[in-house]
Amino acid sequence: MKRLIPLVFLAIISSYAGAQVNLAYYLPKDINYDQTIIKPQDFAGHQIGEWHLTHDKLYFYMLKLADISDRAFWEEYGKSHEGRPLGNLVISSEENIKNIESIRLKHIALSDPAKSSDIDISDMPVVVKLGYGVHGNESSSQNAAMLMAYYLVAGNGDKIDKLLENTVVLLDPCLNPDGFNRHATWVNMYKSANLNPDANSIEFSEAWPGGRTNHYWYDLNRDYIMLQHPESIGRVAAFHRWKPNINTDHHEMGANSTFFFQPGVRTRENPLTPKENYKLVTEIAEYHIKHLDAIGSLYYSEEGFDDFYLGKGSAYPDIHASVGILFEQAGVKGHLREVSSGIISFPFAIKNQLTVSMSTLEAGLNMRQKLLKHQVDFYNDALGLAAGDNIKGYVFSDDGDGARAAHFMENLLRHQINIYRLTRNISLDGKQFNASNSYVVPLDQPEYRYIKSMFETISEFKEEIFYDISTWTLPMSFNLPYAAFGSSRGVDGIKGPRVLLPIFPEGSLQATRDAYAYVFEWNAYYAPKALYMLQEAGIVARLGKGKFTYEDGEFSKAFKEGSIMIQAYGQKYDRDALYDFMKDVVAECGITVYGFSSGHTVSGIDLGSNDFVVVEKPEVLMYIGDGSSSREAGEIWHITDTRFNIPVTMVNGDRSVDLSRYNVVILTGSGLSESVSRALVEWTRKGGTLIALKGGNSFVSRSELVNIEPVPAAGIEAGNSASYASRSADYSHHRIPGSIFEVKLDLTHPLCYGYNRDILPVFKSNASAYNLDSDPYSNPAKYTDKPLLSGFSSDENISRIAGSAYLSVHSAGRGRVISIYDNPNFRGIWYGTTKVFLNAIFFGKEI
Repeated sequence: MKRLIPLVFLAIISSYAGAQVNLAYYLPKDINYDQTIIKPQDFAGHQIGEWHLTHDKLYFYMLKLADISDRAFWEEYGKSHEGRPLGNLVISSEENIKNIESIRLKHIALSDPAKSSDIDISDMPVVVKLGYGVHGNESSSQNAAMLMAYYLVAGNGDKIDKLLENTVVLLDPCLNPDGFNRHATWVNMYKSANLNPDANSIEFSEAWPGGRTNHYWYDLNRDYIMLQHPESIGRVAAFHRWKPNINTDHHEMGANSTFFFQPGVRTRENPLTPKENYKLVTEIAEYHIKHLDAIGSLYYSEEGFDDFYLGKGSAYPDIHASVGILFEQAGVKGHLREVSSGIISFPFAIKNQLTVSMSTLEAGLNMRQKLLKHQVDFYNDALGLAAGDNIKGYVFSDDGDGARAAHFMENLLRHQINIYRLTRNISLDGKQFNASNSYVVPLDQPEYRYIKSMFETISEFKEEIFYDISTWTLPMSFNLPYAAFGSSRGVDGIKGPRVLLPIFPEGSLQATRDAYAYVFEWNAYYAPKALYMLQEAGIVARLGKGKFTYEDGEFSKAFKEGSIMIQAYGQKYDRDALYDFMKDVVAECGITVYGFSSGHTVSGIDLGSNDFVVVEKPEVLMYIGDGSSSREAGEIWHITDTRFNIPVTMVNGDRSVDLSRYNVVILTGSGLSESVSRALVEWTRKGGTLIALKGGNSFVSRSELVNIEPVPAAGIEAGNSASYASRSADYSHHRIPGSIFEVKLDLTHPLCYGYNRDILPVFKSNASAYNLDSDPYSNPAKYTDKPLLSGFSSDENISRIAGSAYLSVHSAGRGRVISIYDNPNFRGIWYGTTKVFLNAIFFGKEI
């Protein structure tokens, strides 16, 4: 299907050197337009492409169209972290808009096998979602969105009438408004009156962290499975509210590229995606070819990109009966830019995005019944596949931490997955699942394929090249015990009442007002939030570094290392006020707090033991900026800020500040100035806790603060005979694109407090490996001898990683360096390893 058409150079440069671009440059010439509909340039105050639109102009134009036209209405599905509205401009014929709710309900019924066989699709409209710009600095598509909205709302004639009578268009003008506004501000700030295309210009070099990501520097195009941000949560809810038949995903790539549209690499498709999906996207591609040929654009397909990872905007629809389509336009990242082939302009990039939007709608119209039938067949086939699967479902338990399990269930429910209570105690794969805290996810439901993708482990692949990660087994990311069950296991009848809402723990204060002390365990996910809440209020809390058992009448309970104790006497609050505050902590954090009437325990350490040490309130600084990982820094900022209410002071790595006010410093890279580096080394040696995450360990090694020894990398043997064409695949063989490995924990070590099991699934997204520290007590978490749990890794890398350090603790003078070699906060979804990172913040000084 691959075809390349020569570039019409005049089309590319028609708008540069100050030449004026108008609507006729962008829009089809065979359409008349309603003159009562305000034109984009009149609303924005400039021609589209002359400046980069800001989100307010784009959003309010959508509202304006909804207000003045009977063809459209605005349907908001959420707000970004910075409070910017997110939504779809729903566009169709006036008659369809009048009956839009009945159309929607009938359409989503096609996804219900119990109803779809009785529905006549012959006169039903197809639903097409046009999604623009999940990456904020890929802004040609968001600017095209304003033109597309005008075209559909203002266009007149038989062509537009037929399209809108048979199509419901969901036009999402900006999927990432915070990043989009950040980028628009940058490029407009540095635009010259006489456009300067020199690629070295600051206009094309955004300041760290750039506009690609959202407020917390997350790549929202990787968040469709994870659902850690309001943009994604609302977008996925809107997707399931409408079940669109086509879902476009508009992006930009390198400036020296051309234009890409799917299908991508055939051999790198996800095996759970039905083959019919590939046929449909290939047929749709013929429409893109015709339209791009007409304007003389270079393009390509079937190479470079893939949809193996189902958490992207072009892949998530594929596993939900839709056809996701990725578009990648050469990125101008400014207004006019020199590239290897000459010059590209922002208006031309916009025109390409607009062109494939129109070709998508034409394909949707002409393939309407085929697409609707695919929706019906997809979910009917899912039940058939479930019936033939040896696995009938999965059971998981809360692992003694209701919050982690609740967040996992929250994720499943947002993806339209049915969950049920377990009716009786069972044993599976050597694991015990109790009815009181375990749940069932049967495969016999419409989302069969998606459930498989989230629960199964995988280690065999057609290819070793991945555009994104190779696995995403979510029960492992939450560190929850789980097991598959089949009909042969004798577990019929285990499915109880359906869970309609995630079951978050309410918390419990099991104490009286005259308590001698309060104690809570560290295993609860939000125990760190509770501790910081107490410290912020000026309440002294102590960490128990030993085990103990307390008895009081009929009450008897064993406590492990890592328990937190608050003495009722000698606090800034009197005992009544402290009791009331503990009630607030319990309610806010969903933990259980026990009241002790005595400091004496029946075994183990007493409450007055020297092994109960005061926990210093963390005062955290994180270096950011050039040389640091915006992704990993953003994950830290997001998790500490939104989950645990712990402030983190962020400082650029070239800025000297007084470090004496901080007791914890976090590094995600090595971009520190010489003076800052010297100050940080001195601060650490005087008693500070330095947490080096992934790339931050390069600073630790380079500064010779402590000795870190990497395991030599696997590589292609010298002298081997290999073809030049195979070089990419050969190097990919030694990459780890994102896989799950197994780590063994020392549960008595402060960095491992709060874990109930000594085996922990961790996420690894590179092939680095580090030798264990020479001090045998400084390696509390290390990879097991057979560490790969799921995902791709070469045998050479598995061998290198086996037995190596996941993290190490090093002494540096009176201070500590905690080296975490992989990312415990990966994409915000790795709830199972969050505690390791929080333990480093709270307990690093106590090691």
